[in-house]
Amino acid sequence: MLRAFKGLPKNNALIKFLSERGNKSLLLKTENFYMQNNSKEMPKATDPLFFIIDEKANSIELTEKGLDLISDSVEDISFFILPDVGSKIADIEKSELSRS
Repeated sequence: MLRAFKGLPKNNALIKFLSERGNKSLLLKTENFYMQNNSKEMPKATDPLFFIIDEKANSIELTEKGLDLISDSVEDISFFILPDVGSKIADIEKSELSRS
């Protein structure tokens, strides 16, 4: 149930199931169990997934399995990872200053 919630939180069957008495609290207890100790146990629940949807943060994160799947045709595995824009801009500014 936690994997389904992490992968497809808007799934109609899941929403219906979670609306039944006690199921939502069971999901939250399960999620809390996996998130304790700085989410140390969460990979056990999320490793089989290709991506994780976080509705609260409005984000989707590729898992290692997802990255492996789509990066088979790309030689650079970091191709699908967004760089830290701030640090890249700082690197560019530093390189332009050193040229002067």
